[in-house]
Amino acid sequence: MAPAVSLRQGLDHDVYQLIKILEEKSNDGKPFRSVTHAYEAVKRSNSSLSRKKKQVLNDSIDRALQVRKQELREDSSDSEAALEEADDEISKLEDQRFQLNRQMTKLWNTNTSSSGSHASKKRRIQAEDGDQKASQSAGEIGETPTSRANGAANDESVSELTHKTPSQKKTPRPTRYKVEHVSEPVRLGGLDRIRDGLLLQLESMLKGEHIWGPKELEQIPGILVSGPTGVGKTSLVRLIASQLEVPIVSAAECFDNQERMEKSFTEAVDEAMRLAPCIMLVDDLDHYASKPGSAKHGDSHMQMVKLFQRQVERMRKESPSHRPVVLMATTSNITDLHSEMTKCGWFEQTISIKVPDAAARREIFNAVLPNSDTLHEIDVEKLVKYTNGYVGSDIKALIRGASQRLATRIIQIKDENSVSDGDVAMASNEGASSRLTMEDFLLTIEEFTPSLRKEGFTAIPNVSWDQVGALKQARKQLTTSIIGPIKDPEKYLNWGIKKPSGVILWGPPGCGKTLIAQAVANEAQASFILISGPELLNKYVGESERAVRELFERARLSAPCILFFDEIDSLVSRREGSSSESGVRVVNALLTELDGARGRKGVYVIGTTNRLDMIDEAMLRPGRLNKHIYVGLPDADERVDILETIVRSSRPNTSQAELDYLAKVARDVRSSSFSGADLHALFVEAAEHGLSRSYVDNVLQFTEEDWEYALNNTKPSVQNPIT
Repeated sequence: MAPAVSLRQGLDHDVYQLIKILEEKSNDGKPFRSVTHAYEAVKRSNSSLSRKKKQVLNDSIDRALQVRKQELREDSSDSEAALEEADDEISKLEDQRFQLNRQMTKLWNTNTSSSGSHASKKRRIQAEDGDQKASQSAGEIGETPTSRANGAANDESVSELTHKTPSQKKTPRPTRYKVEHVSEPVRLGGLDRIRDGLLLQLESMLKGEHIWGPKELEQIPGILVSGPTGVGKTSLVRLIASQLEVPIVSAAECFDNQERMEKSFTEAVDEAMRLAPCIMLVDDLDHYASKPGSAKHGDSHMQMVKLFQRQVERMRKESPSHRPVVLMATTSNITDLHSEMTKCGWFEQTISIKVPDAAARREIFNAVLPNSDTLHEIDVEKLVKYTNGYVGSDIKALIRGASQRLATRIIQIKDENSVSDGDVAMASNEGASSRLTMEDFLLTIEEFTPSLRKEGFTAIPNVSWDQVGALKQARKQLTTSIIGPIKDPEKYLNWGIKKPSGVILWGPPGCGKTLIAQAVANEAQASFILISGPELLNKYVGESERAVRELFERARLSAPCILFFDEIDSLVSRREGSSSESGVRVVNALLTELDGARGRKGVYVIGTTNRLDMIDEAMLRPGRLNKHIYVGLPDADERVDILETIVRSSRPNTSQAELDYLAKVARDVRSSSFSGADLHALFVEAAEHGLSRSYVDNVLQFTEEDWEYALNNTKPSVQNPIT
């Protein structure tokens, strides 16, 4: 095929010939990489061309280099990197050809003894040398008497050279798409309802009869599977493909290289139509087709959207109705996805997978735990309780971690037994320690960080009601508004209570508002997200509202979920007279979410504040944060309860006599204005004094002296409490 760029004039031909010579002499046989390098080589040469004008010479050099590259290029669609690789291969081939000619020259002076090897040597040389002249020279060498005289020896030499010479055939470029025929069973738990519905739908699409009428009505809609990372979106698609016995064409990698994007995705679509009926899958679609303004958006994303729509439209037009291709994609953040991808005709249907609840986690453990013969006293219910907020991939990683502990323990036992006597004892020890135990899981959980916790979720606080003294009225109201609907939703639905409540805990600082919220989260065993006001505020327009939307979206996917806004007054202060536009926008965004415009089922909001009057009035209306619970300074009886709770929790070995004395301390007039935090400071002061005293008298119990010292040195933190 003629090159796209040709040599125009006599000067071009002279420059072309000189470039070829200079490549061999001054550039180690490699093509010049740029016009500048070639121009400098020409100027250093003794050729008359070096005296030509620079602009004229550079133009000719440029055309000559392009012709040289076209001669070396085998694949016109290769990138520059691939072209350089081809250049290097050709240079190596030239060197090997030179060695072959030199080796053949050594054979010219040998005697002729046989002519039987002539034809085979000639064929070998011709097969390895694509150049016609080299083939003719090799043929002439084969016909000389010298070469015929030593046919056997020459055959061996040429065979060795033939073996060493690499083939000129270029290795095909690997495809960007992947085809998977899922034959092994996919273990998946906690998604039975979604799996059954999707399986029935896809079976009708891929295996059913299309009798709806015109082709436009038979158009198969795309399916988008949305959910947090690790919940099993891709595993669900693989499970469906396995049960329907159809292949999956994974095309996500087609969009990694912007230059080859169109070619790669076109090849993937062609392969999907060839394998139909099948599923075409794009994992993490939001990474390649995010909306403008999002953090993931890049220059190639709009190009990808247009390419995607163009190729999918072609696929739907060219695919016969009896061999359909179902388009599926996954995303971990549907709010970041370009709106064009979810419009009518593309991904019309969205399947949302939420963070597994207790029942789903139980199913996942039963599905992925190893054979029961390897388990030893595993309490699955206890594991379910300790893994709140874990997704499927976290549970699998947890089991791998526990199994790794088991493997380490077995190796240690074998090492210990290798130096000990007694085969019976060794067998007994190995049998008892070669199974997974509950301790393996609990130790792994302590060191493991679930994926959602890395994305803003907070570990469920290890605070129980036993650690909260007094506050019985607040506890009762929170049980009714938050804990009850989470633990027994059917009963609340029976009474027509459908919308989750919002609660404001307000009162002086240090009275236990945050402690109560933590105890509620622990009691309900729901997903828990802790938010401090400033982390949602952003000076850039629209970013604060986006943060609020993403926060509630995460909560919806993790329902039931408790959103805990500590010091909420810093986030939703009164809008009238506010100088902060971002603060006003955040209030508006929160009001929209609290009203349930995007759905608020299973999302409970708790806020704390010292000043209820500082919060925007719209936030406190019914249906939003309408439950207001005052948490004030404790009275005398409550101070006794709080102080006893603090001492029991902090010092479990405290004697009953010491606990009995606490009533006198708590009712002392000097502690009458103490908050819960002040009472804890009182205990610390007494404990430090007792520790110092014990070095002298060796008495390891609280004494009256310790508490007197603490009462005299602890001052109330709330000076003007609200009543």
